[in-house]
Amino acid sequence: MRGIEHAAPLPITGSTEVALPVERMWALFADVERWPEWNPCFWRASVDGGELREGATLRFAFNPIRPALLYKLPARAEIVEAVPNDRVTWEVDAPGFHALHSYRFAPLGPERSTFGSWEVAEGPTYRALRAFWLAHFRYVCRESLAGARALG
Repeated sequence: MRGIEHAAPLPITGSTEVALPVERMWALFADVERWPEWNPCFWRASVDGGELREGATLRFAFNPIRPALLYKLPARAEIVEAVPNDRVTWEVDAPGFHALHSYRFAPLGPERSTFGSWEVAEGPTYRALRAFWLAHFRYVCRESLAGARALG
């Protein structure tokens, strides 16, 4: 994993409580092909080999940040961290664009957990389209948290 040294603005981040034990939340999250069923930001999602593990490739497409916009945004990322019941981090590295995104999990007791989203990017392509990327990252964070809450 390559760090991001000069991330401006600060990462887009948020978290929410979920009425599920962390192990159940992780099990639901680990079923990548079902992400679109509970996380409205995803149109499609898959992981090579079917398992969230370090070194695997994620392939996904995002829904538009507003329904009136008619696009699907495809992406490919490498999983650089996968710690069950704790976090998964992936890295997107494309010409002029480098991003890190983590989903984080923590227990809050036997029947509750937290789910968090964290994302940051850099590079000339990112800076040129910064307004779009910030709107996209906020959309992903907001919809991911809402979707996770709905699972509980």
